[in-house]
Amino acid sequence: ILIPTIMLIPTTWIAPAKQLWSTALIYSLVISFTSLTWLKSTMETGWSFLNPYMATDPLSTPLLALTCWLLPLMILASQHHTSSEPINRQRMYITLLTSLQIFLILAFGATEMLMFYIMFEATLIPTLIIITRWGNQTERLNAGTYFLFYTLAGSLPLLVALLLMQNSSGTLSLLTLQFTPSMQMTSFADKIWWAGCLLAFLVKMPLYGAHLWLP
Repeated sequence: ILIPTIMLIPTTWIAPAKQLWSTALIYSLVISFTSLTWLKSTMETGWSFLNPYMATDPLSTPLLALTCWLLPLMILASQHHTSSEPINRQRMYITLLTSLQIFLILAFGATEMLMFYIMFEATLIPTLIIITRWGNQTERLNAGTYFLFYTLAGSLPLLVALLLMQNSSGTLSLLTLQFTPSMQMTSFADKIWWAGCLLAFLVKMPLYGAHLWLP
């Protein structure tokens, strides 16, 4: 599913202008229907390994399937709104939506926590371009700036927390982390470490105080 998603980007740029949106929609729908096979295989076997760096499990599989279904829905919702723009801007818009799906598949399928962090934060780039270039209001440049700095500042404690975990346990792989001694959350520093782990996800939620860029 990852390779066809990547191939959607060159398909977008070589498709005829009149068939651009229909081609992208049909292609992404085929990918989304194929992603439903993940649900069946994971429920039967638990972990499903692809390679040492990517795998699916009962927790990540619904998120992966949801990611694949969001792309055709976004294409359906956007095609009328962007159809009056130059064709290259339309192609770039679909490319950015596709790159979001690629990064999210790599994030939710990752078995290495550092790979998850990098791919999760890489979604910032296409999201920032979509906000600043296709935002509906005049404040979109300010919104993009706030979005970038809020999210980066909120995710840096998670990076520090992951590096501390790597230092104490020797691994960040979910496949081997389950066999290491469990961490005892007793001291005040441990509670700060746990808060740092949560902060990156709280910032990405519509949380009042962390999403002042959203209005």
